[in-house]
Formats: sequence, C-alpha cells, structure tokens
Amino acid sequence: MDKVDVDKIIALKNAGWRLENIALEMHMEQADVVMEISKYREKKEKVKTDAQIIKKGEGRQEIVMITLTTKQLQDIYEKAAAVGAKEALRVFEQERKREYKGRVDRRLWNTKLLLRNYHMLKEHAEKSVFGRTQIGESALDILESMMSIYNDEVIIESIKNSATRTAIIVSHVETMFGLYYSYCDRSTNREIDLRRYHVVWDMYMAEDKLSAKEIAEKQNISKDSVYSDLRVGIERMTALIFGVDGLNVR
Repeated sequence: MDKVDVDKIIALKNAGWRLENIALEMHMEQADVVMEISKYREKKEKVKTDAQIIKKGEGRQEIVMITLTTKQLQDIYEKAAAVGAKEALRVFEQERKREYKGRVDRRLWNTKLLLRNYHMLKEHAEKSVFGRTQIGESALDILESMMSIYNDEVIIESIKNSATRTAIIVSHVETMFGLYYSYCDRSTNREIDLRRYHVVWDMYMAEDKLSAKEIAEKQNISKDSVYSDLRVGIERMTALIFGVDGLNVR
C-alpha cells in the first residue's frame, strides 16, 4: 500500500473539506480517512503531552509544524474554490426556485382574490364612472403592484381608491375571460375545457353565482370534480390575467 499523505489529509480537513470529498481526493475509503485523522490527533496529543513534560523537566518545549509544498497549497486552494463555487451556485439556484414558486403562488392567490371580489369591483366601477381620470397605469402595472402587498383587504382597497384603476382591472378580467372562452371553444379537448370554463364562471362571474354543490348538480359531476375543474381553470385564468411567465398551465 502506498504511503498515505497524512499532512495533505489534515490540510484539507482544516480547509473545511468534508470527509467524503477528502476520500475522493485521496483515493481512499472514508473510514480510512477517519482513521488517519484519528491517528494524527492521537500522535499530536502525545507530542503535546511529551512537550509539556520536557518543559516541566528541562524548560524546553517541542513545536510540531506541518509543511506543504507550493503545489500542494495551490491544489488545495483550487479544490476549495471549486467546491465553494459549486455550493454557492446550489444555494443560489435553490433561492431562485423558492422565489419563483413564491411569485407563482402569489399570482394564483391574487387571481382568486380578484375573482372573489369581481362583482363588488364591477359595481364600484360602474357607480364611480364620473370619478375616472386619465392615468398612466396599465392593467399589468396594477397587477404587479399587487405582488408586493400581502394583505387582501389592502389590495382591494388600493384598487378601489381609484375609479380608473377599478375600471381597468374589471375590464382586464372580463377581457381575459373572453380569451379563456375562445381558447376552450377551440380546444382539442373542447367538452372538458368548456365545462371548466363554465365551472369557474358559475362560481365567480355569473350574476347568480352557484355553490360547488349546485355546480356539481348542474354539470352532473362530483364536488371533487368541481374543485379539480376550478383549480385548472384558475391556473389558466392566472396565466391570462398576469401573463404566462412560467406558470404550469395544464
């Protein structure tokens, strides 16, 4: 068996390498790496004890030093940098996915919020027609501003505060529902997609809204199917209202 470079093992360990990475670098089993580190520590402890005895008896102390060649140091630095960069990239990717998922969840939630409040917003817009003014906001500007607010009442009030903003949002939702109907009507899965459209419409948009039970009876499906249709329909409405931007539209 080749002589084990214990100094390099210890240097890698001190540099923060994990045992499995050290084992791969040294072409050793992880258990053997652990054993070599343990032996080194025992030896170092013994040297320390002996040095203390010498100091007490003769006034001398033995100093243990580890020396590495320039190539070994460079190799350690390069490996440590590569491992560090890989770990940083992994953390960044996890954070990016978490942030992305959070935005998707917020858009789904805000779509439901707009649908639940559609009739109230529509009535408010119609009654406030004379209070409208020309503003430079688009529907997407208003929708984007909703993403930074995490209080449903504040979101709705921020829309209602301006008759123009309310009218813009109501018009946008109605236009997107029209596009959703056109999509369903031309779908290769037309019967199911149109059913999903009507389920969402009857739940939120109809003048006389229906409960899940009433929709199930009307469509001759189970309540579970109603909730499933709502989930898919709201995902597609979210993609239309907020823009696709990565939503997993089924």
